[in-house]
Amino acid sequence: MPDGLKEAIEGAFAATERTRAQAQDLTEKTRSRAQGLVDEVARRGSDARGTLDGLRLVSRDELRQLEDRIDEISTRLAELESKSKSQPEG
Repeated sequence: MPDGLKEAIEGAFAATERTRAQAQDLTEKTRSRAQGLVDEVARRGSDARGTLDGLRLVSRDELRQLEDRIDEISTRLAELESKSKSQPEG
């Protein structure tokens, strides 16, 4: 086999090996970055789930009770203010 042909074949194999190594390195970096993103999404999802678990929604009945209580307090406050204005300062 002529030396030129042999060198060309060896050069092609070497170039192919370099390209394979670069592709493998890129694949590993991409895989690592993707895993990092998946871990971050999972962590944030877990945090959000924990936050939502800590929240308790108010039922309609509880909301009505609160509204009634606010109305009672507002009425009482108006009565006290009215009495306070009608009493002479002294």
